[in-house]
Amino acid sequence: MLPPKMHMTTTLVVVGAIWMALSLVFCLALCVAAAKPLPKAEVEEEFVAPEFESIEAVDEDAVCVR
Repeated sequence: MLPPKMHMTTTLVVVGAIWMALSLVFCLALCVAAAKPLPKAEVEEEFVAPEFESIEAVDEDAVCVR
């Protein structure tokens, strides 16, 4: 599978370098995508208030009850 003069350590270093390069490209692409402004939208269309309260506190010992 490996060429005769290529050691396992060399293979791991090469694979690690490729992995780091691909990770850097992916992170930079995420930064570019995050830097773009969001399109403007109507607030009323995007967010709707819930019809009823789904979580209420019962007492100090309980976290929540549905």
